[in-house]
Amino acid sequence: MAEIARLAGVDISTVSRALSGSPRVAKETRDLIDTIVRETGYVVNQRARALRDGKANQVLVISSDIAAPFYSDVVQGIVGTLAEHGINVLLGITLNQEKREEQLGKQLLTGVVDGVITLTGNIPKPLLDIPDLNRRIVAVSRPIARDEVTSVTIDNYAATREVMEYLYAMGHRRILYIGGPKFSQTYQDRNSAYVDFMRDKNLSEFTNTRSTESFREDAETGFEIMASVLEGGSSPTAVFCATDELAIGAMAAARRAGRTIPDDMSFFGFDDLKLTGLMSPPLSTVSVPRFEMGRRGAEALFHQIYEGSDASNKIVLGHHLVLRESVSHI
Repeated sequence: MAEIARLAGVDISTVSRALSGSPRVAKETRDLIDTIVRETGYVVNQRARALRDGKANQVLVISSDIAAPFYSDVVQGIVGTLAEHGINVLLGITLNQEKREEQLGKQLLTGVVDGVITLTGNIPKPLLDIPDLNRRIVAVSRPIARDEVTSVTIDNYAATREVMEYLYAMGHRRILYIGGPKFSQTYQDRNSAYVDFMRDKNLSEFTNTRSTESFREDAETGFEIMASVLEGGSSPTAVFCATDELAIGAMAAARRAGRTIPDDMSFFGFDDLKLTGLMSPPLSTVSVPRFEMGRRGAEALFHQIYEGSDASNKIVLGHHLVLRESVSHI
């Protein structure tokens, strides 16, 4: 590295920063150093650098269920972004088990990883009191109830209100809401927006909510909830589901009960999974920038850990409604 610095006419520290991808190095200087590296055949010893810097150059991503389409897109955004900075990603799946989440979190304490991106909405208990918690953890999709921790999400309350305004404008009053677990901040916001809207429109008597008891927002759960609603004699004109997967299952249950979609019953989802546009009828939904969530979360954690930046607190990304053919005007 000293020889590269001599040939480039810069300090060794400048060469080190350039090779690590630091934005503090001017483009012209970085290009010069890159040319010299290619010509001399110099190879960066990543292990030696990690030992010298006291960094593992690895980040842990904690998810409850990587099989869900929503999370695979988020993780792709994280992995791709950190790879550009030379940072490896370890993926830990909790299977919705608190003890497993705690075990995964200990990897930060032992130095196996430098930071954690959590998709679960939780901070593993062993990490709650660590120094510089706000720099070493970022929450993506599901925010954490700690103001000092960076979170990347959308405005779930506003998105839900927009859906309700649309359904109302289409003539629907008896609107069923199927949500996720109420202990989740994400689903609390969506549920609150639904309840508030029904109250504001003097429709409290038609307020009808169902929720999953855990993070099982899959099609099977949506089917079970919708079947139970119909068997109980309830007959909403529209069903708003907190995830597309819940909506897919709920639509299947409605069809099995002899309902025609959207003539007898309209449906609206949340997430804009790729398959929703291929359904019959195509599902109206809220588009969530999943890949961008992962990318922004990875960028925030990288800057906090490896460049000493302050926590960004709440990063709120945009969303929009995707109106398809699953909602009818009545």
